Amino acid sequence: MRRWRFSLNLGLIGVLGFATVPIAAEQPAPFWPTELEALTPQTSKNQKNDFSQWQQQQRQQLRQSYLWPEPLPQIKAERLSQSDQGTYWREHWQLQLLTPVWQQVWLLIPKTATPAQPKPAILLLHDHGAEFRLGKDKWIRPLDQTKLPLAQQWADKYFSGNFVGEQLAAQGFVVLAADTLGFGDRGPIAYAQQQQLAANFLARGRSLAGFAALEDQQLAAFLAAQPVVKKGQISALGFSMGAYRVWQLAALSEHINAAVGIGWFNQFAKLTVADGNFSKGQSSFYLLHPGVMAQLDLPDIAALAAPKPLLLVMGGKDPLMPTAGVQQGFAKLQQWYRQCSVDAATGLQLKFWPDKGHQFDAQMQQQVWQWLQRQPVAAICDQPTATIKHAKN
Repeated sequence: MRRWRFSLNLGLIGVLGFATVPIAAEQPAPFWPTELEALTPQTSKNQKNDFSQWQQQQRQQLRQSYLWPEPLPQIKAERLSQSDQGTYWREHWQLQLLTPVWQQVWLLIPKTATPAQPKPAILLLHDHGAEFRLGKDKWIRPLDQTKLPLAQQWADKYFSGNFVGEQLAAQGFVVLAADTLGFGDRGPIAYAQQQQLAANFLARGRSLAGFAALEDQQLAAFLAAQPVVKKGQISALGFSMGAYRVWQLAALSEHINAAVGIGWFNQFAKLTVADGNFSKGQSSFYLLHPGVMAQLDLPDIAALAAPKPLLLVMGGKDPLMPTAGVQQGFAKLQQWYRQCSVDAATGLQLKFWPDKGHQFDAQMQQQVWQWLQRQPVAAICDQPTATIKHAKN
């Protein structure tokens, strides 16, 4: 059994004991004063010369917005059980990532994976969907039989009935899935309690979005430390909220080598209209980092992952993601990748399905599996990026 230990002296732990008293999910119409109209989001212009310098500076800006000091605490991990799933092992682990609070994760390991013959790995980041009773169980069927009907309904609605994590493990990938704070075993909270949770983080000088992002980084580090994982072949895959977190993770994690985001990509301005995805509060607190959007648009954040291969999968009938924002945002992202290098630009792809909505169905899955099986390898930028020194908060 492998253990990582750390000590942490932070006053944040109290916020993790939030109440779970049901609160009505019905929300009033957005309050939209003219002052907001005057605060047009700033859009950064593509740099003509020094992409690497711009990327280095903006990575620092993004990391600082997470409101958490360096260095991150050492991970503590304990394996609790292992079960035989036919072609792979299902391991139940508990981890401490940022605070001394245990969380449960699933690690799926193909039986063909050994330290002598390591396999590529995938970190799965789950969606939001206002379904807080499920987290990692949206990807991997729960062992708790009382949760299974709900998890299967979710898989039927979004994934053609498939449990994506199990499919990937059967194909030979090591797979890791965890719950975001407030979801699954780390909740469930009520929809209207999201602002309460976010407010308590801010009151402690922290950010809910930053906390979630840094936990993702710690999960990537834990996955990379597994002896059965092939070095340099770790991908992150996310759906909806998880897609946003996938490309911000690829931007800052040295352990993530490629990323796939399904169902979440756009321009900030398209999502901050009165009825936009970012205008209603609540769920937005999982994604909005203080101050970042004054300097970076969403495609700019995704561009911080360059030259890592990035696949975006979007539906033309997705009511959450305006098509114009997808297309215009991707055009800008392409420009960034080209400024990195011509080779890097070949690793960036948008798979746009005009007739599909907010989903990751079997047809889309097969396309993604083919992309992952090719084991995309990152190019290099024409001007190598210098080592980033993160400022302490």
